[in-house]
Amino acid sequence: MTLILVLLGAFVVFILSTLSGGGASLLLMPLVAVVVGVRSVAPVMTISIGLGSISKVILFWKHIDWNLFKWLFPSTVIGSILGANMFAILSTEYLQLLIGLLLISTVFQFNKKETPAKFKIKAWHFAPMGLVVSFLSGLIGGVGPLMNSAYLGYGISKESLLGTRSANAILLHLTKIVSYAYLGFVNGEVIQYGLMIGLSSLLAVYAGKIVLAKMSTIIFRKIVVASMVLSGGLMLWKNLPFIQEILQNI
Repeated sequence: MTLILVLLGAFVVFILSTLSGGGASLLLMPLVAVVVGVRSVAPVMTISIGLGSISKVILFWKHIDWNLFKWLFPSTVIGSILGANMFAILSTEYLQLLIGLLLISTVFQFNKKETPAKFKIKAWHFAPMGLVVSFLSGLIGGVGPLMNSAYLGYGISKESLLGTRSANAILLHLTKIVSYAYLGFVNGEVIQYGLMIGLSSLLAVYAGKIVLAKMSTIIFRKIVVASMVLSGGLMLWKNLPFIQEILQNI
């Protein structure tokens, strides 16, 4: 029964992820931890989200911005390998708090008027940003829609955002799972649950695409920002005991 509830929850999460341009990793963390334990969360999510990304790439193939993908490619591989290798030896609580606060800060974009940006995001800027984000993803398992503000600042369409982000996610999660396997964090149970949740994501992505086609760009941007705030809140909530410990020592 627990597994069925987790799969149903994953289905809903992946629909929301398709509509918001990402965030499934943070939303899935509490669900996955229920069935496999905290230590296996990162590799299970890597497999399941990788499968979900494959379906998004298939559905949004013609909208992928290959110029952006070119800049993201090397930094994603390098960053994810470095992050996965640090996964087992570093305390990641402070990083998760920082990322959570950063995601929550995007709430100020809700009622922001559309004015010309003072700093224009260019394609090559995604190389250093991709390096940092992929490193953090390998280190803590997932960072949610952390780069979505950059995609929106670049002026990308909602379909192109989903397709390009998913193409890069396949590369990211493939590199991560190979690294996790090499380090001994992948076993039969991890693969089993990763595939089961991943198959649930395939159906959810298709359902999300149907809804997305009827959604305006303005609503899409608001959902993206809302998902970033929610993801940040969940990341802080997941580390609530650590936050309480910090406050007690102040």
